[in-house]
Amino acid sequence: MEDPPSYYCSNFVSSPTPSEQEEFLSPTTLYVAGRFIHSAGPPAPPLYELSHSVGFLKDTDRNVRIERLDYSVKRREGEAQIAARRRHIYDLKHPVRVTCPTFPYHAEPTSRKSLCTFGLESFRPKKLSSTRGYRIRRATHSLDHQLVRRNVLFSAVPARDKAVRYEWSDAEGQLVAREVDMSDLMTLVISAMMSTGERDALVSAWMSRIWAELAKKQ
Repeated sequence: MEDPPSYYCSNFVSSPTPSEQEEFLSPTTLYVAGRFIHSAGPPAPPLYELSHSVGFLKDTDRNVRIERLDYSVKRREGEAQIAARRRHIYDLKHPVRVTCPTFPYHAEPTSRKSLCTFGLESFRPKKLSSTRGYRIRRATHSLDHQLVRRNVLFSAVPARDKAVRYEWSDAEGQLVAREVDMSDLMTLVISAMMSTGERDALVSAWMSRIWAELAKKQ
């Protein structure tokens, strides 16, 4: 799927309202289809859109734009239509190695509603294991514009269950999502209530992890 559905889309981006800032989202299942991320269940318009097709992300790509699509019903010429408002939430970055980046992959927030800058780093959950997990760390910018590692935002570790690729936990170690492959679709089963900003960060971190994995295979 390379083109968005035939819904009326507005490129206007507004500041979040107080009610939006307080919104909490129920658990859901998300899956990737081309450049779009959908919620599983009855056919519905996508929730997120990326500038690149996820399955074709490469090591040579440097910047991936991710937008959240918010929907409302509007009347145009007397007919009700679903209107999508695009909210640019993060730019996912993959700097060239010669710049000695703090993180091989990181995300820069582009909205006041976005949680923070964060970076992706790999680690071994067990010392003698060959498997690798990922930590998503909050980051700040130093005076020389380098990223500085801060506390952990999320962790993704390989699961014992072969049906689950990674288990995602929050900063307190509480399980929030499981990453699985369902019918050859990259899928994230979110099991925790979270704010819109938290889910945006989790989805963006998920995309960064997939990008890092795909780049290694090339």
